[in-house]
Amino acid sequence: MIYSRNSIFFILIVFNVVPFAISGCGYQKISVQDLLNQPIEEVGHFNFSRKYIKSGITVVYLTGSPYEIGLAHGKLCREEILEINKPIFEFYNGMTEESKHWLSKAENLEKQIPAEYIEEMHGIADGSQLEYKKILFLNTVSTISEGRGCFAFSYRDKDSRIITFRQGDMPTETFLYKNMILYIIKPEKGHGFAAILNPGWVDGESGINEKGVTVTQNNISIAQKEWEVMPITLLSRYMLQYSKTIEEADQLLNTQKKYPARLLFVSSPKSAAVFEIANNDKARINMKNGYLATANHARIIPSQPVSGSSYSRLEYANQFLRENPSSMDFDKGLALVRSNKISRRWTRGVQNILSFIFSPSTLDLWIAIAPDSNYIPASYGPFVGFNLMHELYGSGDRPDPDSFPAY
Repeated sequence: MIYSRNSIFFILIVFNVVPFAISGCGYQKISVQDLLNQPIEEVGHFNFSRKYIKSGITVVYLTGSPYEIGLAHGKLCREEILEINKPIFEFYNGMTEESKHWLSKAENLEKQIPAEYIEEMHGIADGSQLEYKKILFLNTVSTISEGRGCFAFSYRDKDSRIITFRQGDMPTETFLYKNMILYIIKPEKGHGFAAILNPGWVDGESGINEKGVTVTQNNISIAQKEWEVMPITLLSRYMLQYSKTIEEADQLLNTQKKYPARLLFVSSPKSAAVFEIANNDKARINMKNGYLATANHARIIPSQPVSGSSYSRLEYANQFLRENPSSMDFDKGLALVRSNKISRRWTRGVQNILSFIFSPSTLDLWIAIAPDSNYIPASYGPFVGFNLMHELYGSGDRPDPDSFPAY
């Protein structure tokens, strides 16, 4: 595939930006206890959906029919949708004859999107007062651009719990919006879930559902050649909303005729698996010996050559996990995720700007408060905890622990 100079610039500068990081305090000034002690601040509501700030994180709770969820999403997050996605909308508005193939690809991808998500996107468009085609483009652009970094690993701790860590990376030369939104979504069908999402996207990126299934997306370094695929945003959402187990996630993938090019890291209270999907190919890698990690390359399905840094990053994590087979805990997980190799502290041009921890058995999740500096990894900041059942239903225990201190 050949891209124009403007398209290449757009891929590098925009599509690698997944602006999940939180508005923030300076690296040395963050007091995690102060964040935890802040009273919940109600920001807005629409029908049965609402927006509030808790422990320094903006949370948006959405419920109802697909259209109602989208409408509330658009109304409650219109400002963030416009601000955070501004470069994508500017690219859309400035499309030339040379770049209009991006829009035609979006329209082709739309044919593979389930009807309920089409309705939800229409709701977002109406709620945010944007034309539907812009929202469609927003929700297909990461599949078209094929770009994303990221890293994930799971381990079985001494109490036989599965713990999953998730890192998100982006080029440091891009702008960095620090307006994270944690979406808590209770749809009419399927399972309620929490996901840290780009406003305006119908996505399952970096999420956990009420059955304890987590889903995250990672780059696979394989070019997209087949276009009769469900966009990766919608496919990961589909898996998160409708999977009770890893086996069910696998079965949902098997219903697809062709695939967007990605690695999907899926974990549950019992185990973890990596799904390699791209074009006509699909493979699965299961957890062995109590741990599993993935970097940005395929290990089973055919792929193009990738940089040595992806291999070395994965081997570093595997070596660490091999050396701690019976003693892995949160402290060791944080030590790994904060290491230079995984956090990319000294990697030129790319920086870790997102970091999350999931506990599938307890439905707890922890979100790193990213430092102000684009050159200090998000994982170096403190992590604040949430419990999915508490956010969905007002029940459930507080996350244990309620936080992790900064590095």
